[in-house]
Amino acid sequence: MKTNWLAIVVCLIVGMALGFLWYGALFQNQWMAGNGITMTGDQMFKNGVAMDMSMTPMIFNTIAMLVYALVMNWLIQKTGSNDLVSGLTLGAVIGGIHLFGIITGNMFAGNPMSLSMVDGSYTFILFAVMGAILGAWQKK
Repeated sequence: MKTNWLAIVVCLIVGMALGFLWYGALFQNQWMAGNGITMTGDQMFKNGVAMDMSMTPMIFNTIAMLVYALVMNWLIQKTGSNDLVSGLTLGAVIGGIHLFGIITGNMFAGNPMSLSMVDGSYTFILFAVMGAILGAWQKK
């Protein structure tokens, strides 16, 4: 398998930046409300209980982004999706499958549809963008 490691690193960085934008500037309030999270000063509370502000979720997210990019790269090579449009399409299919899983899980958990839309649309866009980057930037 030929891997363009620069494209993998770019996918990781773009995925993290998209997450900061999505869950920060764009949909922070909807995401927090959907999860029962409030903020007072610098302290976050979930259902009235103070949350531990550990770096563990960010570390795990970085590892997950790397795994997502590597798996997308493998899928792109296996399917011959070696251009921007076919990579984008494959990523959108993977993201769409993930979106339906998020909606289903949140329905069973009794979470609001707004949370499903924030989380689901993020993963849909994340995988579509990763697919586009990796499809267009295949190592020859």
